[in-house]
Amino acid sequence: MYYEYKIKNGDTFSGIIYSMFGLVPNDTRYVKTVKHLLALNPQIKNPDHIRAGEMFRLGVLPVTSQATPPAVHTPPAFITQPTHSGDMAGFWALSWLEHNGNYLTIPGSIAAGAAGNLLSPGNVNLINEVSDHYADYKTEKTTKGQYDARRKKALDQLKKNIGPMEKLLFGNQTPHQSVRIARRGAIPATAQITQHADRLKRLSAMSKHGGFVLAGVGLTAACMQIASTTDTKEKNEILVETITSATVGIGLGWAVGLFLISNPVGWGTAIVLAVGSVATSYLAGKGARIAYDTSGTEIDLVEGTGVDRLCQ
Repeated sequence: MYYEYKIKNGDTFSGIIYSMFGLVPNDTRYVKTVKHLLALNPQIKNPDHIRAGEMFRLGVLPVTSQATPPAVHTPPAFITQPTHSGDMAGFWALSWLEHNGNYLTIPGSIAAGAAGNLLSPGNVNLINEVSDHYADYKTEKTTKGQYDARRKKALDQLKKNIGPMEKLLFGNQTPHQSVRIARRGAIPATAQITQHADRLKRLSAMSKHGGFVLAGVGLTAACMQIASTTDTKEKNEILVETITSATVGIGLGWAVGLFLISNPVGWGTAIVLAVGSVATSYLAGKGARIAYDTSGTEIDLVEGTGVDRLCQ
């Protein structure tokens, strides 16, 4: 089993060994590590000549018996220092996140956004409307027939909107079977309706919290990328892309959320809105990076804002 690392500008063979394994040339394990990595990378004929952009295979080091490990300098913060020879699980996880964070954050953000859109106040209010219609009926503002018709209309719309999510949200029952007036003792007649509305609100909040977590994962991956490159221009490109994408994403999330307060949407629209928001923020970040790259600006935003020191 091995992990592929993309060689960056400024990387050296010895530097990669130091950063990834915490070994320096005077370490007794260094020579064995070099041989091990060269065996995994037969395309490298001379360790002193590696080129940026090439893929470099990194594998678990063979376990060796050594009573006292040699002292080494602290590796970059984005690398998990192995607790013993061969312990590379933390390194693989962090390295995967650094280079493949989008494979987690993009689909995760779409899923969280779609769920949040579907469980928006507009749809949850369709359940609350049943309580309002029941109150009108009990105060004799409407007849029983009018209450039944209005209740059915609201729940028909809810059922249509949630579509394939019906079983996930209501189990084996339909919204019409679940959202009913309680008929027992001292329980308020609308208690079950309120419980369902509150449950959907909690699920919506969980989706939003999941979105915040994924945003944090994306920022962490960007910070790791900034820490792992020595190219000042690339550091700034990463920062500009990340900040722009995050800002646009937050703005779109706010705008969509405001729209959905009073507009119940179907599951298809919920997914489209989520995909559109994520795609727009992603492309805005890429566009900002290209704009920064082609502008020829020499402003070091990473150093000026202290991000470089924060990510070390």
